[in-house]
Amino acid sequence: MKPLTVLIMLSVFYVIAGACNAIFCKYIVAQSAFGRKFSHNWFLNLIMFVGESMGIPVYYIFFKKKEEAALKAKQSLEEEKKGNDEENQNAENTEKTELENNPQKEEDKPEIKKYLLAIPGFLDTCSTGLANIGLILLPGSIYQMLKGSLIVMTFLMSKFVVKNKHILDHYIAIPISTLGVFLVGLSAYLSASGDEESYSSAGQTLLGIVLMLISMFILSIQFCFDEFFMRKYRCHPLICIGYEGVFGFLINLILCIIFNFIKCGDESEDNFFMKNMCTPDDDGIYRPENTLFALRQIGHSKILAALVPICVCFMASFNILGVSVTKYGSATTRSVTDNCRSFLVWLFFLIPLNQTDLIEQFNWLQLVGFICICLGAFIYNGMFKLEERRLKNKDKKIQLSELDQEKLLKSERTTADE
Repeated sequence: MKPLTVLIMLSVFYVIAGACNAIFCKYIVAQSAFGRKFSHNWFLNLIMFVGESMGIPVYYIFFKKKEEAALKAKQSLEEEKKGNDEENQNAENTEKTELENNPQKEEDKPEIKKYLLAIPGFLDTCSTGLANIGLILLPGSIYQMLKGSLIVMTFLMSKFVVKNKHILDHYIAIPISTLGVFLVGLSAYLSASGDEESYSSAGQTLLGIVLMLISMFILSIQFCFDEFFMRKYRCHPLICIGYEGVFGFLINLILCIIFNFIKCGDESEDNFFMKNMCTPDDDGIYRPENTLFALRQIGHSKILAALVPICVCFMASFNILGVSVTKYGSATTRSVTDNCRSFLVWLFFLIPLNQTDLIEQFNWLQLVGFICICLGAFIYNGMFKLEERRLKNKDKKIQLSELDQEKLLKSERTTADE
């Protein structure tokens, strides 16, 4: 199967898994048990890493033997090639050509050191924790559309830090995506300001937007680290995401234990940030996280008991597919593809069959912003081939110029002969 076909298939499944992940997470945080909503941001982060760590046993059960067999086959083939000098020279020339055409040849890379994967695990912890808070403060479609800023931030990181080369399509797509992000944020703010509870509603929206933008900045750094590791080291996507999950789980477990002993206040206090950044238990005490109370809520609610394992599966699939897209494409390809799933989420939460408090109202300004974000994504991904058309037009102009020069020379020769 061609690499481009593999990348397209991975991207499609990545979009679907990402949309399902966002939808199920939104349903989870809308559920209640013991008279409290299930607003456990760091607990959701913790179970996400549990799902990611499952990539390790899956790899060793289904893929380890195949990779070892492929490496042995390659070694035996190289031994067979050891013949006369002419055959060796031809083999070296072939390998050199293949290396030039495919600099990311997997067999030639050193195996990745597992402790390096703690870096993206830590970055994922920060970005996902902030994004989970944003998911609670914002409607599902706004939450997804604001993730369009990821393409801008990843582009800047790849240009000035990773030093990737960019073409005309990229430079046109970035302003369009930025405009889309601005329009979506503006539509969210205006919608919230028009409510009766304008102060708290607008405040929640602004807080959610700020947290989402910080989250996207951290996530862009993580994507660039993933791309760097995939380019430099030999690392199967399941192993990569599996060890990220292990390190992320350990980091989040420590954080959840610490947060459980921190008291933000109680329900008698009218503190906007406390009630949005912390979670209450059944005694009305607010903490940054209360893992034991989260487990009690899951055990008490059949809906939560069903939704949480499903969400874990989609979280794991989404992250594994995301690393695979980075491996076969790039960090920017992943950010562009990640942005496209917003359309599915947007459509889903417009359906009137949804839970009443999750149904969203259609907003024309939001639609225009969404179109801008998707248009920027399509252009960035080379679907309109602007750079290719520019080069073709340039070649045509050069050819026409050369033709004019030939005609001029012929006319001058004719005049000289006369």
